[in-house]
Amino acid sequence: MTLSQAALSGVSSHGILIFGMHRSGTSALAGSFQEAGLYLGRTLDTPFEHNPKGLQEPPAVIFMHENLLQENGGAWHAPPPSIVWGQLHKAVRDLFIESRAPHALWGLKEPRMLLVAEGWIEALPSWSGVGIFRDPVQVAQSIFLRNGFDHDKCFAIWKAYNSALIALHRKYGVPIVEFSSDSAEMEGRIRKLLVHAGLPADQAMTFFDPAIPRHREEAAELALPQDVARLLAELRDVAW
Repeated sequence: MTLSQAALSGVSSHGILIFGMHRSGTSALAGSFQEAGLYLGRTLDTPFEHNPKGLQEPPAVIFMHENLLQENGGAWHAPPPSIVWGQLHKAVRDLFIESRAPHALWGLKEPRMLLVAEGWIEALPSWSGVGIFRDPVQVAQSIFLRNGFDHDKCFAIWKAYNSALIALHRKYGVPIVEFSSDSAEMEGRIRKLLVHAGLPADQAMTFFDPAIPRHREEAAELALPQDVARLLAELRDVAW
């Protein structure tokens, strides 16, 4: 359901889900949306080495998602083939949604949400989504430097998350942009998503920092696996 459809149907609270994998610019989207007036609530916004502006993610949702993945035999870096939500996970989800009910427009950003999106969608009376992806070479190098995983594993993680992202685009029409380190280009893409979400898009953007996420310049020598290259081409074909 889009924001305009929600207004016509009398739904008073509309959630905007910000989709994208780790190290791909979701924090830039979330912070820019918050800057434009989107309610995010209490999030992890403390600066740290890899993200000086903070994650913009609610702690309870992070912990719930990771436990949900573990209960299904996986983790953020090893996505399970299928997801079954337990009663405790649903309770945390439902309480979170209920806590947003007083807000006409609110948002949620947490990278693992890409892997468990259907569980959120089925519980939301009104929602829309926006998505972002980043060059897989840059993401792989960033995860390699941060977590020490070999590059094959890093590319496999990228493929799992972004396969879920393009599936959401195909099924629900979620608009997708590619992260760019060019400030003018990226700000233009963010503004398009703001308009789509029903938020003001003419204000100055001070949150977006083209130097975040880190670990961009070291990645030039990595070669893309063929399946990753195909998925990247598909994403770029539908990206705004």
